[in-house]
Amino acid sequence: MRALALALLPLLLGVSARAEAPPDDLLQRLGEAEERKLAIPACRTVENSVTEELDKEGKVKGRLTRSYEVTRSGTTVIARKLLSQKEEGDLTSQLKAEPKDPPKNEDDKARLSPFHPRARADYRFDSTPGPSEGLVTVKFAPLKSDKKRMKGQAMVDARAGKVMTLRISPSDMPPMLDELQMDFLAYTETPCERQPTQMKIAGSGGVLFYKLRFRTEVTVTGHQKVDGPGTATGAR
Repeated sequence: MRALALALLPLLLGVSARAEAPPDDLLQRLGEAEERKLAIPACRTVENSVTEELDKEGKVKGRLTRSYEVTRSGTTVIARKLLSQKEEGDLTSQLKAEPKDPPKNEDDKARLSPFHPRARADYRFDSTPGPSEGLVTVKFAPLKSDKKRMKGQAMVDARAGKVMTLRISPSDMPPMLDELQMDFLAYTETPCERQPTQMKIAGSGGVLFYKLRFRTEVTVTGHQKVDGPGTATGAR
């Protein structure tokens, strides 16, 4: 009996983990959620980040703590105001540079979620049940690798049609980068619809003997829907 079970185990595991295309209605609900977020004229938040530079053993060399007030319209940052900054230890200049937001007139299609209806046709999807009851893991990748388009996977509440966590990385790694991974660890219902509120970013790169390793933790709070210049409603 044990021998038979061992012989069947690879087959059973293969069946249970078989990837299939996500149901159309699930992709539609995820897309509708993205459309609702982008339909908001603008959203103002406070972004708190802690970036650490690591040595080759993974020990912290330096730390930069920053807080910004950020206003976004759709996928575009329309205003960024530095609220506070604290530097500790030894940090490379690249990590101390101000965030470089995409130009306001740039085509935003590459920055859309893969689930957004305008972007969905550019991606392939598959899904597997789990990691627990009621959840589905949806993997995605662009049909053509691109430095601006992400590949990754989302853990989705299939019944509610909500993304619970998300992990992404560039489908084509930009020059000078060996690794870059972004984890969206928590989502919250806010006045600006359901938004990611806790993220972790880890990366490494460089040339020859120079290697830069870093990690960043970001929390986003104080969501306010901005209806026009100088006006905002709600805060969470």
